[in-house]
Amino acid sequence: MKRITLGALDYGLAFGVDRTLRALLLEGRLSAVGCIVATDLWPREFKPLQDVAAQVGERALFGLTLALSGDRVHPLSERMQKVYGNEMPTRASLERRAMVRLLPEEILTSEIRAQVSAYTSKMGREPDFVTVRESLFDRSAIVRLVINALSLEGFSENPKIVTAIPPGLHTARIRHIATKAGFDVLPWGPPLPETEDPDELQVQLQHHFDGLSDMTFVACLPGAADDRLRRDEAPGKIAVREAHREVLASERFFHTLDERGVFLY
Repeated sequence: MKRITLGALDYGLAFGVDRTLRALLLEGRLSAVGCIVATDLWPREFKPLQDVAAQVGERALFGLTLALSGDRVHPLSERMQKVYGNEMPTRASLERRAMVRLLPEEILTSEIRAQVSAYTSKMGREPDFVTVRESLFDRSAIVRLVINALSLEGFSENPKIVTAIPPGLHTARIRHIATKAGFDVLPWGPPLPETEDPDELQVQLQHHFDGLSDMTFVACLPGAADDRLRRDEAPGKIAVREAHREVLASERFFHTLDERGVFLY
């Protein structure tokens, strides 16, 4: 038997997503949740997740998904707000600045620390893991900046790092940077297929976990449609979320895990 960390990294985006993730956690059908604290929902949605965390104990990981770019998120730190207003920079702009070593390091560091504080102050616990939204870990300069900012926090136990990018030479570099600073890195596996058909997804999952190492993080996108999702996401992505939700809640999915010798962390 091998352990798989099956997790969703977008708690805080929409009520339909958040309700789904909490239900799957309580039912033992999800083993990790990453919280996006830079949304307007976080101040309202942390409490029910805090209650779930108390109930599931060590059966699941609760972490922080840092949002340094993209839509549906807003800066929490005064320094970031002063420069960017109420919107985050785009991923492309950060990547360009990372390539030429012109990242606004002090501004991003203050934002990272503000988001860590927003998580720990509300949840009453340190994050079990940290990742970065929009796969920004594909730039070494951003990896170093994030690891350095996290090192300033003085955690009682350093959170694990989830790269959210496919394995390869760059992920080996991330592991080197993180390990040198005292952070462990969870292996990253292929996310659940983004199909809108639950039956097709069940078939694809028959061999999805083959060959993965112990504790590999496999991301998923379960959620239920609500007004916010319908406004912010394309119908196709919502259909994928609902297919993931239906499959993960099914008995057939757990039979598949048993047959493949897999259990969730």
